[in-house]
Amino acid sequence: MKSILPLLLLAACSTTVEKSPSKNADKVTNIQFKKEKPLLTSQVPDYYSSGVVSLNPALQDETTDRYGQAEISSIKSNGDALLEISIKCMKEDFKEAFQLAAVHYNRYQKIPGYWNQVANCHLNSGSHRKALLFYNKALEVGPNYVPALNNIGVMYSRQGQDQKALVAFERANKQSRFSKTPRYNLARLYLVYGLVVLSLPIFQSLLNESPKDVDLLNAMATSHFLLSDYQRSLSFYQAIPQKEWRRSEIGLNLSIVLNKLGKRKEALKVFDSIETPKAAKLKNYLKSVKSQLGEAE
Repeated sequence: MKSILPLLLLAACSTTVEKSPSKNADKVTNIQFKKEKPLLTSQVPDYYSSGVVSLNPALQDETTDRYGQAEISSIKSNGDALLEISIKCMKEDFKEAFQLAAVHYNRYQKIPGYWNQVANCHLNSGSHRKALLFYNKALEVGPNYVPALNNIGVMYSRQGQDQKALVAFERANKQSRFSKTPRYNLARLYLVYGLVVLSLPIFQSLLNESPKDVDLLNAMATSHFLLSDYQRSLSFYQAIPQKEWRRSEIGLNLSIVLNKLGKRKEALKVFDSIETPKAAKLKNYLKSVKSQLGEAE
């Protein structure tokens, strides 16, 4: 399997919890090391081979964000400096990630992917201001660099600034029609606002390429759920491994769909198996679904 250097993704049907900013988050600009000749973009490969298969393979050739924690632990950097920084960030080892970034500054300072990865670490450590600074640095080094444009959209989305996020995703999509991640994030944003007529064709085209991707199957199921096409929605849910139904972002809507189709017993079984969500919005939605199923306390 091959993957492009990381792009962040919008969380599928969930709310991302921000972490506290790292106290070492700005060391990349302060530490001085012996001078090394900067690498050129052509000298840094865009791909790495991890040998790891994700439950969500549709975008895993563009982002390591599609991997779960167990999968992340099995990824080997094989000497890829940017991937090593990415892995540290995904494990929330921000201090080590920024130290590594500082060590590799002289060699990678002309590589937009380097600045994009530093920005990703700042974003995931909770510092939006610094993240935007480094995303803009990536765009300065590589104008219209798609991963940075996409990630600016992710940042704005996390801040609740969806209009700015939309502009960033559309710009990223315009720059590279072949990049799947901006298309996915654009469709996710459309779906949040119920614009199924816009989101559905995008999800379908991505699913055609990766028919077993769990998040895409869930997105398709959700889209048809919003269209009140419950039978079609159920067909997509049934394509998802049943162990994944325990995820609240999947199981809650599925239990409603089953209830709408007169399968109350199955609906309650799915609902009872759902893991307690951490996000406040999903907690409130769980209460709403419980009430709809006639299970209110």
